[in-house]
Amino acid sequence: MKDSVIKITGLTLISLGILGFLLLGTNIIGFAVSNEESSSLTLSEIEDITMKSGESKSFSINGKNSGAEELTNCLLLISGEKASWITNEQRKNILADSNINLDIIINIPENTPVEDYPIELQLTCDQETASKQTSISITRGVDAIKIREMKSNKKFLNIIYTFDNKGFIGDSTYVEIWVKNPDGFEINRIKDQFSIKTDKLIVREVSIDLKENPNGVYNTFFSHPTDSKDYIKKSIILGKSKTSGNAVFNISEGKGLPYLGFLLFIAIGIFFIFRSHRKAVQEGIGPSPPSGNRNTLKPISRG
Repeated sequence: MKDSVIKITGLTLISLGILGFLLLGTNIIGFAVSNEESSSLTLSEIEDITMKSGESKSFSINGKNSGAEELTNCLLLISGEKASWITNEQRKNILADSNINLDIIINIPENTPVEDYPIELQLTCDQETASKQTSISITRGVDAIKIREMKSNKKFLNIIYTFDNKGFIGDSTYVEIWVKNPDGFEINRIKDQFSIKTDKLIVREVSIDLKENPNGVYNTFFSHPTDSKDYIKKSIILGKSKTSGNAVFNISEGKGLPYLGFLLFIAIGIFFIFRSHRKAVQEGIGPSPPSGNRNTLKPISRG
């Protein structure tokens, strides 16, 4: 292959790679390549499920079809370490622009340890799939407390929980909350005191100072003074996320392979140009070609 052809091929590949990056970044071809169309199937928000050892409860999960076509053979699948605790309904169809309730029954075996057990609910239809993550929290009591959200902000753990004051007497009460680090050491404990003089569900927002740069699985405990032996245990992973690599390169889900493809274009283009340049340099410093007249010495004639 001639040097000029190799160089032009390399420049073309580099140009295509750079153009591909720009088009993906501006989403001109992003949706076509990564198939990032919004799904018409969604699951309702699910609060963490709190139950006792030996208890059995039924729950309803709402699935919504916001599309213009019917979704068929929809089945709610459960995955996780304790998926065997859960039974679900048979397959259902979801009409266009409508929603249905999917019932599940959770049976907690006797003598189940107090722990937080993550599960994933996946609604799978012939046309689309939607999923949500939640957990089953096993407690010895504390039915009044439900955990809505737990998030970290630098060295602070922000918690949203609800308290059902039905059956409680008095003007105020408190919930004791403490956190243990991955080594099992308690790093902070607070008493969140509040008024219970209301007929509405009480929503509380608290922030706990972790007093360290969090990294790993932290356990958070909730208890009420009516029974100090009863508590809820929730686990949360804090610190570096395993998705940090994607965040650095700003690669959204579904676009990783196209980006790698364009990177490969650029790499091959650089290789071709380097090869062409190296060949030209080698030819430039090599031995000079012989002249057309190889016999430069004239014979000496004798006498």
